[in-house]
Amino acid sequence: MNEQYTIRVYDTRLVSKVEELYKNCRDIYTSKNPFMVDCLVRGMEVIEKDLFGTSETDNVDELYNEVKLTVKKLDNLLKLCEKSAKESIANIQINQRLLSCNYNMLLGLSENKPKRKEEVDGGWCDNLPTRLEEVMEELIQHFSSK
Repeated sequence: MNEQYTIRVYDTRLVSKVEELYKNCRDIYTSKNPFMVDCLVRGMEVIEKDLFGTSETDNVDELYNEVKLTVKKLDNLLKLCEKSAKESIANIQINQRLLSCNYNMLLGLSENKPKRKEEVDGGWCDNLPTRLEEVMEELIQHFSSK
């Protein structure tokens, strides 16, 4: 297989950056083509490593650093997920109380016993109806067993 690629770069800032880098590395590369190929190879390695977690390394120190970096990224991800989970749980609790309050207020209206503002603001209407508490317990048990 003898495929070749021609690349056109229209971003003038990127072109300037490539030119500047090539100028600084001119003594390493015989021409711009090997320089560009090396840029592609190194870029592909970074993409493979970052997106797919794959990279080739023969150096144990590099491997150790990669593992250390991966653990650090996982730790940051875990902290972010924990924060997000706590915020979600808080929002769910607030929504549950608001819905329970609305439910209890509607029941009061349907029985011609409207709830007073003080009762609503005092949280007297926030409790989940017994029937729904039982459903919640069943669902918790169901999902806990999986």
